[in-house]
Amino acid sequence: MAENVERYLRELQTALAGADPALIQDALFDAEEHLRSEMVARGFAAVSGGTAPAEAAAFAAVAEAYGSPQEVATAYLDAQEFKPYATTGRRAPIATTPGDPDAVATAQAVPPGEAAASPPWWKLFFGVVTDASAYKALFYMLLSLGTGIAYFTVVVTGLSTSAGLIILIIGIPFLLLFLGVVRGLSFLEGRLIETLLETRMPRRPRPEIQSGGFFQRILFWVTDGRTWLAMAFMVLMLPLGICYFSIVVSGFGAALWMIAVPFVQLATGHTYVNYDSLQEFIFPVWSLPLMVIGGALLFVISLHIIRLIGRGHAAFAKVMLVRPAK
Repeated sequence: MAENVERYLRELQTALAGADPALIQDALFDAEEHLRSEMVARGFAAVSGGTAPAEAAAFAAVAEAYGSPQEVATAYLDAQEFKPYATTGRRAPIATTPGDPDAVATAQAVPPGEAAASPPWWKLFFGVVTDASAYKALFYMLLSLGTGIAYFTVVVTGLSTSAGLIILIIGIPFLLLFLGVVRGLSFLEGRLIETLLETRMPRRPRPEIQSGGFFQRILFWVTDGRTWLAMAFMVLMLPLGICYFSIVVSGFGAALWMIAVPFVQLATGHTYVNYDSLQEFIFPVWSLPLMVIGGALLFVISLHIIRLIGRGHAAFAKVMLVRPAK
């Protein structure tokens, strides 16, 4: 059994090697928060190395009640989460919810010895129309314009105001408040990404240090690289949000226009499309079915592009918002 918090976390991270970085981060954060809070409750400094015999014995009791690093890692790898340590001394597992992205679809597992049959190309191509993940990505891309503007405004306003007030007494508290808002928004963005882009993201915020003076807490906030990476991600969300919104509007706008124009022309006798010195242009009758087919194909292709962009954005967000396993 590890003799202090730092050693325990290193062993837990080693036991989780190869797992999803977001899952590793949650496991480490949960263990760190519980172990440090229990040590503080027993009268020991949370940041101590645990070298004193009394402190080492106290930590051994806390770690034994929480579980060995191998046991905790096994529980997380089995797609289960644990309730915080209770007064009973036992931690009850919580089964993963059916909609959890990490849940293993055992019902769809291929029996041993049988190869999974590849679906036909047409099913792969047109199947995106009934794929809920594509429409979730579509909604995220539409929403990203608003969130990008909000994130950019918060970061730029917070940085500029903090820089102006840093020489005053109120400057340091304002800077801490701003960094706290950034960390909170990054956590909420992760929950949004997991819900709409179906990519595992952290489900618990990082625990704060539970001992030390005021300036130690300031140093903790300022030196945490995840905060500054989250800030960079929020700044980049504005141009990304504009691009995503433009892709959705242009792609689906063109597809819906191509599908609707033939029906409008047949019903009214014109298309309301101006051509050559504002003269109305009428499409040949033989081209109308081709326009509907082309619009439908463009609609399907747009869904494929949106789903692909959603996966790429989720991977980018995981790099920026999730602490990598060292």
